[in-house]
Formats: sequence, structure tokens, C-alpha cells
Amino acid sequence: DIPNVDWIIQFDPPDDPKEYIHRVGRAARGAKGTGRALLFLIPSELKFLQYLRKAKVTVNEYEFPAKKIANVQSQMEDLVQKNYYLNRSARDAYRSYLMAYSS
Repeated sequence: DIPNVDWIIQFDPPDDPKEYIHRVGRAARGAKGTGRALLFLIPSELKFLQYLRKAKVTVNEYEFPAKKIANVQSQMEDLVQKNYYLNRSARDAYRSYLMAYSS
């Protein structure tokens, strides 16, 4: 486990809801014993909430109007491209992501 984790933020749900619960558990097992999780879902991923509810995970849903959501993808790409440390971290994270799904 990683100490002092307050938030788990995910932009895509894992294939297995148990994996999500395990990841989010890291926040609960942190130094304070409390933590929060935020999962962003697109409309085609909303069925994932059914799996979480079935596993008795407390879920609070929030909907955001499309006009209120900023598309910051290109700005993030520029920032990561220009900042060595962010670029390196992004590459390492992507490599880990691929390795997790290949095993």
C-alpha cells in the first residue's frame, strides 16, 4: 500500500469491479484510515455503477452538463510534452498500465 493517500482519481473504470474496490481501498487504508475516490465515467460506462452497488459500494452520482465540462486534453498534452518530469511520469504510468493488462 501507498501511505498517505487521500484521494484515488480514475478516468476509466477497470474491467473488474473488484480491481476498482482494491484500488479505492488504498485510500481507506492510508495513514488516517479515511479516503475518497472519484471515478469519471462516460455514458457507455455507466453500467459499471451497477456492479459497484451490487458489491455494496456507496455511490454518489453527479452529472455535469456538457457545456460545463472543459476539454483540457490538448492543454494537458502540451504541458506533459514540455515538462520533463511530467513526461517521464506519464511514460512510466502508461508502461505500468500496459503491463497490468498484459498479465
